[in-house]
Amino acid sequence: MKRAASMARAALRRYVAPMRGGGIGRGKRGDTEGRRVSRLVGLILPGPLLLAGGISCGPNSAELRGQDARPNVLLISMDTTRADHLSVYGYERDTSPSLRALAAEGMRFEVAYSSSATTAPSHASLFTSLAPVAHGVVKNGRPLDAELDTLAEVLGGAGYETAAVVSSYVLSERFGFAQGFAHFDEDFSGADVLAGDRLWEGEVIEGKFYGRADDTTRRALEWLDEREHPERPFFLFVHYFDPHNPYFPPSNYAPPFAPGAREALKLNRTIFLYDLLLAFTDREIGHLVAGLDHRGLSRDTLVVVTGDHGEGLMNHGHMFHGVHIYEEGVRVPFIARWPGRIPAGVVNPGPVRMTDIAPTVLDLAGVSAESALQGPSIASVLMGSGDLDAERPIHLYRRRYAGGEVVEGLYAEGEKFGLRRGRWKLIEGPEEGTLELFDLASDPKELNNLAGQEPERVARLRAEIQAWRQAHTRADMEEVLPSAEDRARLEALGYAE
Repeated sequence: MKRAASMARAALRRYVAPMRGGGIGRGKRGDTEGRRVSRLVGLILPGPLLLAGGISCGPNSAELRGQDARPNVLLISMDTTRADHLSVYGYERDTSPSLRALAAEGMRFEVAYSSSATTAPSHASLFTSLAPVAHGVVKNGRPLDAELDTLAEVLGGAGYETAAVVSSYVLSERFGFAQGFAHFDEDFSGADVLAGDRLWEGEVIEGKFYGRADDTTRRALEWLDEREHPERPFFLFVHYFDPHNPYFPPSNYAPPFAPGAREALKLNRTIFLYDLLLAFTDREIGHLVAGLDHRGLSRDTLVVVTGDHGEGLMNHGHMFHGVHIYEEGVRVPFIARWPGRIPAGVVNPGPVRMTDIAPTVLDLAGVSAESALQGPSIASVLMGSGDLDAERPIHLYRRRYAGGEVVEGLYAEGEKFGLRRGRWKLIEGPEEGTLELFDLASDPKELNNLAGQEPERVARLRAEIQAWRQAHTRADMEEVLPSAEDRARLEALGYAE
């Protein structure tokens, strides 16, 4: 038995290696990669494709794919997308007809949270199921630890063909986000965006450092058409950047709604542009999903759409994101569709967390998650047979700021931690000396701080935050600063570090 198991593992390594190491792949290399495959290969639930043998003289790729019941996975991340500005979540402007159609064919979670209000920490959590204090990417420009397991690595080790199409320099390969992807496309040189010009932080940078949704969709569909291994299920991650400031609309886009009299005010004009870019991104997500339909892939593809964080829009005195972890900064969309498996048209009250996604995808793909992917799976909830506890804890993280920074007129120092349990949400800033408690049922906009009126509740939630920090904070949290070049590019994107 041991000899048979050893032979099966050796065969699997030979099967997986071409995808993970060669060609266009830009994942980990060398000894680290070898160790990773060895560790992950034991987690796989082998299917008939991997154990069949004699593939070269057997069925064609379509027949082989038909023998594998595991779903393809399309994971879509919308940058800077607050859920309450999407019409699928009740917003007055029709900013998301494509997402509404997707939700009608799947499940939408009414209450969903990102891990942080900053791009890199949230995406690192999406890929690893770890909190920012656990994976160490506590702000943009910090590299993702090569020793951590990522969703792409585990799926790649299970025989999935993996690819990513990203639209922001913040998610560059140089910061570790290519880990596990055999194909990693960060080339947005063809996008209709500013290049080599004075950007909104006053930095003159050559080249383009973010993409445009239509170009992102084009690149993703091209990869689907040019896959090297159509006999395998695929994992495709697609990142859309457009709703992020500077809110420059594409030159040839006709929005589905028009400005009104209230847009005479500068803030309302800016919000209109933000909404317009949400609608543009939604249109392109619709094109991408339609591309699955046209290629006959929809029935076998799990589609998950979420966001990395929201946007302030001056709700608490801050226009952008990063400084606050109020609801507008961390409440994001979460929609999932898998025809015939996920019940259609269901709205689940939640709450769900970004860290739920990777373990859930692995569960639905039939891959053991006995690795560092520590979040719980909500696969049974998606399949309609499980429920979520309304009191389940939702932990939030505000990126670290150096001592006494002033960001858009707001003082920021150190980290902040948030915890939602049911209707109650506590936000604590140890270095800033701030403590805020909100009853989200009666005060969803977080305008009335009840910390002084609820000392016992505050004490319980603070103790829970402290226990969570002690359990999850990694020991090697030493400062890793980006290079001068990387810092300039990040600042040009609006990320003051």
